[in-house]
Amino acid sequence: MSRFALLVLGVAVGGVASAAPPVASFIYPAGGQRGTTVPVRVGALFAHDRCGFALDGTGATATPEVKKGKRIWFEGPIIPLTDSQQPEDYPADMLGSVTVDAKAAPGARRGRIWTSQGAATGPVFVVGDLPEVVEAEIDGDPIPVPLTLPVTANGRIFPREDTDLWAVTLKRGQTLSALAATTGIHSPLIAKLEVVDARGAVLAESGSKTALGSDASVRFTAPADGTYCVRIADARAQGGPAFVYRLTMTTDKVAEAIFPLGGKRGSKIDVNFGDEKRAIAIPADAPPNWTVRYGVQSIPFDADDLPEFADTTAPISAPAILNGRVAKNAGSRWNVILLKAKKYELEVRAKKLGSPLCGALVVLDPTGKEVARDLPADPGVDPLLSFQPSADGVYTIQLTERFRNRGGPDFAYRLRVREAGTAAPDFRLQLTGDVINVPRGGSAKWKLAGERLGGFNGVIDVSLDGLPAGVTAAKASIGAGQGSTELVLSADALAKITVGTATVTGTAKIADKTVGRLAKPLEGDGAYIAVAVPTPFVLDGDYTMSNSPRGQPYGRKYRLKRNGYAGPFEIAVADRQARHLQGATGPTITVPAGASEFEYSVALPAWIEIGRTSRTCLMASGTVKDPDGTEHRVSYTTTETNYQLIVVPEPGRLSLDLAKPTVIAAPGETLRVPFRVSRAKGLTGEVKVELSLPEHWRGIAAEIVTVAADKSEGELVLTFGKEAIGRFNMPATVRATTGNVIAEAKLEFVGPIR
Repeated sequence: MSRFALLVLGVAVGGVASAAPPVASFIYPAGGQRGTTVPVRVGALFAHDRCGFALDGTGATATPEVKKGKRIWFEGPIIPLTDSQQPEDYPADMLGSVTVDAKAAPGARRGRIWTSQGAATGPVFVVGDLPEVVEAEIDGDPIPVPLTLPVTANGRIFPREDTDLWAVTLKRGQTLSALAATTGIHSPLIAKLEVVDARGAVLAESGSKTALGSDASVRFTAPADGTYCVRIADARAQGGPAFVYRLTMTTDKVAEAIFPLGGKRGSKIDVNFGDEKRAIAIPADAPPNWTVRYGVQSIPFDADDLPEFADTTAPISAPAILNGRVAKNAGSRWNVILLKAKKYELEVRAKKLGSPLCGALVVLDPTGKEVARDLPADPGVDPLLSFQPSADGVYTIQLTERFRNRGGPDFAYRLRVREAGTAAPDFRLQLTGDVINVPRGGSAKWKLAGERLGGFNGVIDVSLDGLPAGVTAAKASIGAGQGSTELVLSADALAKITVGTATVTGTAKIADKTVGRLAKPLEGDGAYIAVAVPTPFVLDGDYTMSNSPRGQPYGRKYRLKRNGYAGPFEIAVADRQARHLQGATGPTITVPAGASEFEYSVALPAWIEIGRTSRTCLMASGTVKDPDGTEHRVSYTTTETNYQLIVVPEPGRLSLDLAKPTVIAAPGETLRVPFRVSRAKGLTGEVKVELSLPEHWRGIAAEIVTVAADKSEGELVLTFGKEAIGRFNMPATVRATTGNVIAEAKLEFVGPIR
């Protein structure tokens, strides 16, 4: 056996091995129009210089890998103390593209990435059918971006407290509808929408009533011809690189309510979309989570096989589906014939179909006495109860809104009433995730949940087919009466590093027949298994903490436990941090082969708050080789306190004061900005002072000024070109540097907006 194989086996068995499998944070933009190719950035942790990339389903094809590009980062306002102590991810921007077929079905495709250390899923790419635009992200206050309707705008609320402005031109009487999508693309953004005029006055805003198929929406009718802006932000004033959104804007009709919320398979029914009725044909093979299209909207629509009823007071026999709406401060009542000898299941379907109804379900016997009730602890969960009558008769089933002063035409529901256990004995299987990473020379556990139907209570034997070479699965079953089991997968020490799909099947004896059912994940098209390379080496060190002036580097010493790995390392600031970095940055350094100690320094920004502890976590990366010469990039990181670079910032040793912190800018002019630098005791040498401009500004320049070691004053000379010079939506930075010590001051520009 090769030395590498022995190394991996020894590390795995000894419990030292660990790995940094990739994490998929976002895809941006999170969608594209049919018939286009869309450049995308995939936000990823621990993806190294490149990683594999794919989308589930058909009609949208991703580049087979994405490559590391320039990380886009906007610092934003200083993070409040308690928030800055929370863990923070700093995803790398991995660049690639998605080609969308002109005939692709609209809808979501789940994205996947993988490295030699595993696979990850989560982000979603949506195929749309409207023209699309992507925000040209800039730092500072938002600048309105003009749009032509209808359109889907892709953007991010980044940094924290960011807002975006999308400008549209409307005629008097035109109604604009803006619909934000976030949940379906797995964005943490809780969208807040406003329509504002040219002065920033709010004319309309999103509320609890949301257009179907959106997470937030706003509708606005223009009182006069003009340009109006749709402003989007996070309702909690949060933000970050993963806070992506898709904002669809149109002057076409938009449905804020739909009734009924579903229908019988194979039938054609009239559906009320608010102000309009349309005939909808429901396919005989429609899945339960079918959708219907209404203009720009894709609306959930429930397909079933039971008899359907609506708007009747006549007694109804089970099984049945009752379609209704709950008015404000009023209940919805149904008379249903129930029999003593039978047990019934009552299931409300509202929240899961996009209805705002927070239901409370009550059953009254023929005398009006309450005999059953379900009020879920979580208002976001639909009521569900089982009930057996004490006598035959007509029972009243009452559904109400649990919160006062809520209700209306959009508070629709479907109430499914059927005998419990009337379904044929059967079972379903569901994997808790759609990816499992199995370390080479180790094992991993995958939870499998079973749902029993129709009274089936027997043993379910589980098998896995299509496992990667070198991967085996321990014998598994869901015991009689049990609801889940754990699948244990193991990989040989020399198993090929790969990612692929596997089939998980459960079989059981039901009525003397062997019945097989496939296990599916809650999301995604299949079950993916990745064989991962363990990381042999780890960082090592002792707890240290010290004070250091801001505006200069601070470092500490580390050790490496190589565990047989002899090659070089790269050390960098980790993608995952125990706390917000507060502007601290660090280089990528190389530790040569054979060395087991190194020193690493981070640069503390000149603006970091004095007295607030800064903590930086590092990541070590190296390359291991298989016996056949195949190379694998592996890494190790930890957020444990002993391995953090911990420092409490003190006042800086250099300061910079501007005589004119605000200047009036105009094309073709020259301005002078006097300044003074102050050095702390022991700090000597000349100081260089320069102007640093936001990337989106143009036509402004200033020569670097050198202040001699025995001087403290100088003057920046600013020149403004005759061309458009940009919009001054944020201050510029004036930076003073001597050696590795810096100081900064903000310089505000005011002038014509072009």
